[in-house]
Amino acid sequence: MTEDGKAKKTVRARIVFSDELPSGCQPFEWPEDRNMMEIELPEETLIVVKPGSMERPLYDEWNRYLDRVTGQGNWRREDARR
Repeated sequence: MTEDGKAKKTVRARIVFSDELPSGCQPFEWPEDRNMMEIELPEETLIVVKPGSMERPLYDEWNRYLDRVTGQGNWRREDARR
């Protein structure tokens, strides 16, 4: 909720491997030091991961990303046990 009591826009996000991008996604080049990228589509946010990159650097990058988006107020954790 915002300070005036209105709900913020809910954003759907999902994780996909770069070789499983949905049709309509533009091809892209991986930056040299990245294992994960965020792509904004009209109806959802894709977290794109390099295939075969499930190692410590990816987890470190993912944690930095989560710190950033929650710190900016883009995402917030909701209590699912209501």
